[in-house]
Amino acid sequence: MDELEKKNPKKNKPNYPNFERDTIFQYTYPRLDFNVSIKLNHLLKSPFCIHPGTGKVCIPIDPEDCDNFDESTVPKLDELIEKLNELKNQDGDLSPKDLLEETSLAPYVKQFADFVKSFDDEISKERKIKKEMNEMNLSW
Repeated sequence: MDELEKKNPKKNKPNYPNFERDTIFQYTYPRLDFNVSIKLNHLLKSPFCIHPGTGKVCIPIDPEDCDNFDESTVPKLDELIEKLNELKNQDGDLSPKDLLEETSLAPYVKQFADFVKSFDDEISKERKIKKEMNEMNLSW
């Protein structure tokens, strides 16, 4: 080891500031394959799509309660159709919203609507802050 290395040992070491983050990302982030981008049956990640093999509806899962998720309780398309037909026969005057409220899909639609609303609220809040900041800058 020469005198420069003794004085500044870090100078000669490779600098990888994001090594830990990149390594974690590489091994834990879900990977997409080619078929995910082109085949329709890979759209199951989209809320409320129907699985072509099982007929189950792709539903959002509450991350706070994911340990209690029971795959056997997921609504199936044929069960939803049966329920909707039954409701229409009982009272043919129900609105689509009323019909939805009577199905097993209702809590998942509400959960998703709340999730989307939280984004809308956040965007509205950011717009309000930007507007206030612009008004403050103009008043100077």
